[in-house]
Amino acid sequence: MNKKAQMIGQIFVLVIAAIVFILILGYGYSAISHFIKSSEQVALIEFKTSLISGVEQIKSDYGSVRKVSLRIPKRHQRLCVVSSDTDADTGEFQTRFPLLFEIWQTGSENVFLIPKQESPIFISEVVVPNGYFCTGVSGNVDLRVKGLGDKTEVSVW
Repeated sequence: MNKKAQMIGQIFVLVIAAIVFILILGYGYSAISHFIKSSEQVALIEFKTSLISGVEQIKSDYGSVRKVSLRIPKRHQRLCVVSSDTDADTGEFQTRFPLLFEIWQTGSENVFLIPKQESPIFISEVVVPNGYFCTGVSGNVDLRVKGLGDKTEVSVW
């Protein structure tokens, strides 16, 4: 009986150890996933803040041109910027990106990351030559901003 009880005790200890191991792995996975998602949100906020401040700083400095370097969160492959002026010629934008065009028409967004970012980005008084531009990004993008007195012209550097 003693050997049988010893074997049952060992099995019980192994089962408890396996359960604890699985719980630790599950908690570790969820903690790491949460950390990665938080870092992406921070990167998106940093991108948005840098873009808005770069555009706002030069707006009133007529004729002045600056290079604004932005870090894009890694999961995004494209950046699209559309003029804030709803009268801008955006026919090609409407054809190529119909969903983004609809969002832009509501007036809630004019800067888009693809795949689509969670929080909207709208920069008022932005002029884009040809109505819009889209550019591929791989972590960083350089934009050319030009002050127009009351607006800012934005294009790819």
